[in-house]
Amino acid sequence: MLFIGLVGLTLVGINHALASPMPAGSTWRSEEIDLPAIEKRAIQAIDQVAQSTVLVTFRGRAGSSASGVIIDSRGLVLTAGHVGDRPGRRGVITLPDGREFRGRTLGQIFEGDVDLGLIQIENLPDDESLPAVELAPENETQEGDWVLTLGYAAAISEIRHSEPAARIGRIVAVDGGEIAVDSPFDAGDSGGPIIDLDGRLVGIVSRCGHESWQNIGTGVDAIHAFLPRLKSEDLGDLDTDLEDWNGNTGRRSARNTKRDPRFLATLNALTAPIKRGIVELRNEDRLVTFGTVVGENRVIAKASLFARQSRNAMAVFTSPATGRTVAETAKPLAIDAELDLVLLEVSGVAMPESLKNVRVTPVQSGTMVIVTDDDGDAAAFGIVARDVDSLANESAIEDRPFIGVAYETNRRPTGLRITQVVPSSSAARAGVAVGDVLLTIDGRPVQDRRGLSAEIGNATIGDRRTLTLDRAGERLEIKLELGIRPGGSTRGLPGNTSTGVSRLSGGFGDVFLVDADVPAHAIGALVVDLKGQLVGWAIAKRSRTSLVVIPWARVLESLDRLEPDEDDASRRLCAYRVLVTEGRDGSIGLEADDAFPIGDEIRREKLAPEGGTTWGYWTDADDALEWTIRIEQPGRFRVTIEQACPRRDSGTPIRLTVGNHEVDGRVESTESWSQFAEFSLGEIEIDDIGEVTAVLKPLASPRGSVMSFSRIRLDRLPEPPTLRIAPLEIQKESESSGDPGRPSRVRP
Repeated sequence: MLFIGLVGLTLVGINHALASPMPAGSTWRSEEIDLPAIEKRAIQAIDQVAQSTVLVTFRGRAGSSASGVIIDSRGLVLTAGHVGDRPGRRGVITLPDGREFRGRTLGQIFEGDVDLGLIQIENLPDDESLPAVELAPENETQEGDWVLTLGYAAAISEIRHSEPAARIGRIVAVDGGEIAVDSPFDAGDSGGPIIDLDGRLVGIVSRCGHESWQNIGTGVDAIHAFLPRLKSEDLGDLDTDLEDWNGNTGRRSARNTKRDPRFLATLNALTAPIKRGIVELRNEDRLVTFGTVVGENRVIAKASLFARQSRNAMAVFTSPATGRTVAETAKPLAIDAELDLVLLEVSGVAMPESLKNVRVTPVQSGTMVIVTDDDGDAAAFGIVARDVDSLANESAIEDRPFIGVAYETNRRPTGLRITQVVPSSSAARAGVAVGDVLLTIDGRPVQDRRGLSAEIGNATIGDRRTLTLDRAGERLEIKLELGIRPGGSTRGLPGNTSTGVSRLSGGFGDVFLVDADVPAHAIGALVVDLKGQLVGWAIAKRSRTSLVVIPWARVLESLDRLEPDEDDASRRLCAYRVLVTEGRDGSIGLEADDAFPIGDEIRREKLAPEGGTTWGYWTDADDALEWTIRIEQPGRFRVTIEQACPRRDSGTPIRLTVGNHEVDGRVESTESWSQFAEFSLGEIEIDDIGEVTAVLKPLASPRGSVMSFSRIRLDRLPEPPTLRIAPLEIQKESESSGDPGRPSRVRP
């Protein structure tokens, strides 16, 4: 399981509780659910409890943040035991209105199935009462109940004066001190409240598994049992008390959850009218992403996702004229870099009238929505987790344009001396070198960090800049295109999520977040409400809890602004691709984040150390990963792969091809899918110069999934010394030597 209260905690192993199946004989029937009534109650419950949900922060060297909920008007905050860790810690409690108070931890229990802690707010004014949540009665919680989770998940924007994000789900198991729910949690949520539709507390967030529906909380029955003890810093001997609270709450079945296929099928009637507005964007037979029809011969898609396979991209759709499935070329016309939107020309598409059925009423936290798939069916169900969120560039630094240099202030000439050039970055592609002094950008002097930030702070991916450099006393002008941050220098989102996320997931301005779970490649989908009205456009998967949705009104505003320019659009699409370059140490890093996936099943995940990107679910011999590499000079390279694969699934033969050369190996075993190790694939000779394609693929159909792939490193080997043999020069000895045929010396 993943312990998610403190941002940055690590994977500690899947809990055995997730292995049990759903009990047979369930009588739940999806057609009996009154979603409009549940939506109304959910909105009311969120509005009621949001003011009681607080941010818990411990500062200092071991700083962390989590969530909590006020259970007493005089400032008692209930949270998870692993959040506070021990009695007597000092922390900060931040209310949704931004006010901060000092807090001190009281009792903390983190044993077995019980994960509870109590914090006392210490400097609350005597005349102030805080909004407190009511505890649900004991022995009332049961499987199938609808619940809501509130908390300050790490993937939401860092706005202190804001309410927590809400998520919806159902209780899938109650056992011992725990409850299992399918309302998704993530890092920062621990200690947050799980409430019923009446706004009563039924649990406290504890931990989660890899999948978005694997979530465990401490149930209200345990809260009632242990709350009196928590008010004391001396908990005494808990071993005997905890023996009665061990359970087995995990379920792998989809039955009775919001992802149950039977439940989703009942929502298809709401999404059917917009089916003709969805197209598949494919490269040969591979699904690249979804597209949405926005006019006659016009389609939009996520630019950064489309860019990775935009060569020879085709749009597959049902012809409004003939009713047949057709495929037409998708030609890029314009890009809105802020919304990561590309406008495409696709002959034969026409916007259906159903896409003009746009929701006028503002959405609220708790508004229920359905996300479509490429067939127009309901792919996922959820609620608006946050009705107003601003994933601006300032809080999405991984998604901002990236030059790729480190520097220090230079005196003569005045400017910034380049001390490092990040491989595969815009600077590396443009030829910036260590030792260069950056003098100006577009003619404007650059003298410090603030000046450099000002020059690129409002830029977008694909923008051009002219750099004036001093290189060993000679002035040079270099044209540079701002690109995305290469995978080797990304830090990833804070959080414990192991599900795949979008390459660019922030910097979109005002959006709203939805807790629906869709694959990272299934972006560009439409989002509708319970009346089938169009709400927005899904632009990114930011975490296991947050699908980023752009309000449809903003999409229409963007389309009004865009002016077609095919050359500019094609050029900008190239800026979203990473050209892998060689580092100063002679190594070439093929990062998972920079790979182009080949195949329909292979999935982007976040299982590598420190939350790095991986590719998994390699279940077909046609699955592969592709990179574009720039080779400066030929040579021989040692090839090392970093991957994870349990012993039972290891052994699949794999091949790395670089240009016309290849090296073969086998997938080696590790302890688990989350344990990564480096293995040698051998050596490869590369005599190509310039841009070449590298492909990693299996050579046989695997028994299971091939592996979880993290990266490949090619280390340039030193050239063997050349043995040079000069002709021998022979001198005759003097005639006095008496041996005219014998050389006196040899000169090499």
